[in-house]
Amino acid sequence: MPLPLYGFLEGDTIGLLIVADEHETVGSLSRKLQEAASIRVAPSANAQLLYRGDKLDPAITVAATRMKPLDRFDVVWSSR
Repeated sequence: MPLPLYGFLEGDTIGLLIVADEHETVGSLSRKLQEAASIRVAPSANAQLLYRGDKLDPAITVAATRMKPLDRFDVVWSSR
């Protein structure tokens, strides 16, 4: 089922509405946000997705995070 989420990428100036699938991984969601913002911020393999302040394992599914429609997630560089 499609799940609209607000994604914020470190270094970008705006948040983006990203449509996630509950069966995709957190790593895939991170890449999707980076790709959408790539015109302003270069993508990086060293990124970490944060949800409610917690760093998430890139292998878990979006459904496992219990994200709800229009929740916010952040992608930050892993050196943080």
